[in-house]
Amino acid sequence: MEKISVNVKLFLFLIVLPIEEHLIKQKERFALRKKWTIGLTSASLALVLAACSDPAEPVDGSNEKENSDLTLEQVFNKSVQAGEDLTSMEAVIQMNQNLTLPGEEMELTTESTIEMDMVLEPMALYQKVETTGDGMMQSDEAMTVESYLTDDGFFMYDFTTDQWNKLPKEMSDQIIQLSNSQNQPNEQLKALEPFKDDFTFEQDDSSYILTLNASGEKFSELLLDQTSEMMPDLGMGMSAEELFKDTTFEDVMYEIVIDKESFLPSRLDMDMTMIMTMEGESLEIEQQSETVYENFNTIDEITVPQEILDSAVETQ
Repeated sequence: MEKISVNVKLFLFLIVLPIEEHLIKQKERFALRKKWTIGLTSASLALVLAACSDPAEPVDGSNEKENSDLTLEQVFNKSVQAGEDLTSMEAVIQMNQNLTLPGEEMELTTESTIEMDMVLEPMALYQKVETTGDGMMQSDEAMTVESYLTDDGFFMYDFTTDQWNKLPKEMSDQIIQLSNSQNQPNEQLKALEPFKDDFTFEQDDSSYILTLNASGEKFSELLLDQTSEMMPDLGMGMSAEELFKDTTFEDVMYEIVIDKESFLPSRLDMDMTMIMTMEGESLEIEQQSETVYENFNTIDEITVPQEILDSAVETQ
């Protein structure tokens, strides 16, 4: 049984809703980068909504006949109810990240396109990630990683060895546990009550547009609380509290677009700057992402191709 390669461990963090990962060619930087990677994925877990009592403000150019009198609370409740009937979905994520490494006069950038198919019960997914990076790749070609998570196990393509790996069951269990935690909107709503006055609520002809700007200590505390509850131990050697102890968030913005007919999300945009301090050094991470959700309830099942089942190498 082979051990999981460093690159496979790094890429595990792109599986979660998120997802975010940094690919490094310099082996000596891996230990430091491993500490930071979890923070990027964790930041995306804080997205939820709060309620207010005013109808959405029409955006410029919208048709007055299409305006809705629903309040943010009503829209949120309808969206939660619609989400309870979801069985599957597809998502495409465009993500840009810019890292300023401590003690070095250089920036590392990545651009990723993540295509994901997901079945919710039982939990299964297929994901394809294409990543390019400035100063992080040996060539200008995009790096492509594919993965499957089904009842057959967790399978990931290792681009460094050109082979499929079957990862340990406890690793797939942890990812499923994390995904299930994220599907508890009511609990997340309660946690976001301190931000209810920070939302703006707008509408156009076909969508509700919810925007949250949140920075500073109260957002960091919320993120730490949610991460501690929801994040499993993925072998990083440190708890969420340790990781976020000296972390601040700046210029945090979420924009959620909800379809007026289905009350399901059609797009999620996120911008943020995260500053993490460890051992006297600071790492600054700027991130912009756009997620488009589509084709709800159209996937019956996700299966691992037989050739992958036959050739995958079990890892530990």
